[in-house]
Amino acid sequence: MVLGSRSEPLSHLEVLVVDCQATAAAPRGHLLEIGWAQVRDTVTHPHACLIALPDGEQIPPAVSRITGISEHMMRSAVDRQLAWRALSDQAASLTQQPAPTVIHFARFEQPFLRTLGAGVFPLDVVCTRDIARRLLPDLPRCSLRALAGYFGRAVGALRRSADHVEATAFVWQELIRLLDTKGVSTWSALHDWLAAPVEPTRCRRRVWPMPRDVRLSVPQAPGIYRMLRTDGSVLYVGKAASLHHRVNSYFRKQNGVPERLLEMLSQARGISFDVTPSPLEAALLEPDEIKRHRPPYNVALTIHDRSLSFTSLDLSARSPQPSPQCPLGPFASAEMLDQFAALARAGRVALTSGSRGPDDGTFTAGYDRLCATHPELSRVDLSAHAKLLRLGTRLWREGRRDRDVDEDDVNERGLTVWTPEFVQVSLEWLALRAALARRRAIWLTRLVDASVVWREPGDSCTRLIVIEKGEVALSTVVDADALPPIPPGYHRPVAARRQAFTVASFDRLRVLTTELKRLLGAGAPVALRLGVGPALDGSRLASALWWV
Repeated sequence: MVLGSRSEPLSHLEVLVVDCQATAAAPRGHLLEIGWAQVRDTVTHPHACLIALPDGEQIPPAVSRITGISEHMMRSAVDRQLAWRALSDQAASLTQQPAPTVIHFARFEQPFLRTLGAGVFPLDVVCTRDIARRLLPDLPRCSLRALAGYFGRAVGALRRSADHVEATAFVWQELIRLLDTKGVSTWSALHDWLAAPVEPTRCRRRVWPMPRDVRLSVPQAPGIYRMLRTDGSVLYVGKAASLHHRVNSYFRKQNGVPERLLEMLSQARGISFDVTPSPLEAALLEPDEIKRHRPPYNVALTIHDRSLSFTSLDLSARSPQPSPQCPLGPFASAEMLDQFAALARAGRVALTSGSRGPDDGTFTAGYDRLCATHPELSRVDLSAHAKLLRLGTRLWREGRRDRDVDEDDVNERGLTVWTPEFVQVSLEWLALRAALARRRAIWLTRLVDASVVWREPGDSCTRLIVIEKGEVALSTVVDADALPPIPPGYHRPVAARRQAFTVASFDRLRVLTTELKRLLGAGAPVALRLGVGPALDGSRLASALWWV
């Protein structure tokens, strides 16, 4: 029985918007959260509730990571039938029956909802993804995040039902406007339109939402660029030696484009940029811009969930602030420090915890191989931490860099296959990383007050920057034969330098270090001064940077 008018305009029709989160797709997965809201012109406050998992079931770590839902939060979960009754009552309150229901990627939600309904299904479902793929066939991706961003709305980083209900409602309102231009203005007309066959299209070149003239107008100059949604919000911040070349490179590739990049480019409708005097200065500006805008598609150099640590001289203790007991730092990875401390105790958590790490027997066998292979670890005059730091330093001196993962160490599901040999390699890599982080902490502390004179490859202009308390205090053109001046803060005590460190200054000095390596690698003239002594340049600077 159908109640209400199926000829009411979509723009006036009250619909139910639903979203589900689950541990996996049906039938293997279990409902984790369900959210819904009644929507007409605006979104009413969405209802959302966590759903109790069957006995013995747990949230997979990957799902917990992308949803932010923890086992602790599940204490407030409700029985799924209780949630279904509340959803059904909401659906029954709509004038039109079965209730017009809007879901994004409905093929994921519907099996869960139909199982809950047990043969009684009061929802008449349409899928915003299916609608969008017909209306916007050239859009690279039609995920909820891509569509919402295309229309100018951000979606939260975590996949939660309440946020996704609001985002789906927003997308629905935008799609209604586009449907009206196609002559589809009622619910029944929408069903007929979706049921009509679509003419197959030949494979063709990708078409991007960003107007071609916008990206082609970006200048051939160094600087930073920002990918923008239609509402001006920033999707991504990047740096470039040539803004024009870098920005347009995103839109040339037709195949093999990563999914995350396709999702971002589906939303990018504009570009803003700042020209800088040199690529080095663009690189120093980039981390500050990332922290200011917090773009969703920047992973490195963000400030979210990051802090600095300081340690004792042998890394055996750590603290969030420098102190007489923990004077060394800064370190960006507390996890690495904790793993290193576990290695010094011969603890299995030095690698990974739970089922993702090696079992006790495999770890012990690998640890024994490590100790038998390296003579440093048999010394009795050093602490366990000091011995491991010496091992890491020697491995670096011998040329060890990135850890190699052999095909035999990964199974067909992409999971690590732990063997004693692979445990040994992983522990060596951990010792190397800890020793490297220690040297970098000392180097960055020296770089807090510094001056640099350089000339970019192929450029005739020589430039100077002065770093004071980790900030760029001066940036200017100098004579071709100029030397770096004594930095104003060269006399600042080491303890004071470490006290002044922030995540922003840490990132800035890490970037400066990378840029110095780039210039040396390109054969460009560059000189660094850290105090009253002579500047480091050429082979002396290269030698210092080799260790960090």
